[in-house]
Amino acid sequence: MNENRFDNYTGKNTLIVGGILNDNSINRTIFLANLIKDAIDNDYGNRISIIEMCPDKTSFKNVKFAAQLSEYIDNLDEFNYIKPELVHWPRIYANNPKDAIKLSVENSRNLIECLDKYRKRPTKILFINELNFYLHMGTMHWLMKAIDKSTSFIGTCFRSKFPYSDYNTGISRRERRLIDKLTHKVDNVITL
Repeated sequence: MNENRFDNYTGKNTLIVGGILNDNSINRTIFLANLIKDAIDNDYGNRISIIEMCPDKTSFKNVKFAAQLSEYIDNLDEFNYIKPELVHWPRIYANNPKDAIKLSVENSRNLIECLDKYRKRPTKILFINELNFYLHMGTMHWLMKAIDKSTSFIGTCFRSKFPYSDYNTGISRRERRLIDKLTHKVDNVITL
């Protein structure tokens, strides 16, 4: 099976899970971008919605974190590309527990609006990049309501110990627990 062919994932819910370091986060975004490009090349374009949950690219202490799909796919605005104005990096830029919670709550509010936009005008195919930023404070219920509107879902996330502190807020523990729960709700889990 050629894993880079979108047709291998039609009619299924798939989660692409990677680590943090060694550019694995970039690899899972590239993998997702390749699947989106393949879907577009095979005339699925008008059936696609893409929700970008990844913040702007950043590197911190010489570690490069995540990438948005726009780095790998041109003309995303030609599709149903849903992106909030701002997504924060709570564990990188928070200075204390209160900041980490505040930034995570802002993320979940901004990202639930994206999920709601999709739910109001769903397409058959849903791609979501970097679910983690929603799962810090967002509910599995709203995520699944959006996923259930599609017939094919592919999303990315990371599942490993994040190298920076969540200031004992429980954000990291909650994120891992919900990702584990999500892996049991999807048909395919691809580990990078």
